[in-house]
Amino acid sequence: MAGLVDGLRKVRSAVFGLFGVGEHGQTSGTESDGSGAVRSDGGPRLNLEPRRYKRALLLTGRGGSQNQIASASGFFRGKEYPVADLSHSGVAIERIDISDADLPDATRPEPMKLTLGLLEPFNVQVTLVRHSDRVLAFEFVETTTNGRLSIDRFLDPKMIGLNMRQVDRAFFSPGETFSVWFCGPRDTNFFLWMNSGRLDRAIIQLGDDQFTLAPTVGAGSGIRFVRHNSTAGPISTDAELRDTVLFALDVALQVKGGGESIAGLVKLLTEAADGLQARS
Repeated sequence: MAGLVDGLRKVRSAVFGLFGVGEHGQTSGTESDGSGAVRSDGGPRLNLEPRRYKRALLLTGRGGSQNQIASASGFFRGKEYPVADLSHSGVAIERIDISDADLPDATRPEPMKLTLGLLEPFNVQVTLVRHSDRVLAFEFVETTTNGRLSIDRFLDPKMIGLNMRQVDRAFFSPGETFSVWFCGPRDTNFFLWMNSGRLDRAIIQLGDDQFTLAPTVGAGSGIRFVRHNSTAGPISTDAELRDTVLFALDVALQVKGGGESIAGLVKLLTEAADGLQARS
């Protein structure tokens, strides 16, 4: 495993150069909002300035491990609202039952409590900056240090996933047997073995942490998990192991254009996370 990773790191700079991806996940491309929101004064919001960073997909209305890590909510005016969009500068909540007459005053900050994935809730002060029939978008006026850190932790794996790119086979080392390779910032790699449209095996690299996942068949079928760690000691508890699997799942959920290979990886990681939760 160490030889595989060391060999593939040698082509890292060339791969990122082709895709225009920086080491910390920034891209040279841009993506517009497209939400159709309007300014808080009722005027149209023109999407003339493309976003510098891509937007993470946040899940709503689902259960299980995926929802735990990729959903967020805002407690506002005594009610819980799903978060539709989040950045370091603001948040948009789904506009479920807020009429035009009840819209917040754009000149007055209001409190909101945010819950991001599995992280501890934290309080922010927000002001309304735009709205549509679907969402209310707020700017952060005041956020605690812990709140900023929580936003960073929540968005970190998602930004890695948004900047994962499938590597052309021309970059594979001679003799490699995996079918698909996705490469991303901070030494994040997915090596996937496909067989007739199904994922047979996956090697996941998250920095210095590497592990193999593979489905088992027959009685007692589940997920076979093999850890390859050259620097850190073995993980001793299912809870700690699940944290690593959840991070990989968080990344995989954001990969664009992954097709059946990423769909298979998401399924495998979800089953692994659910199984580890049941055992802990």
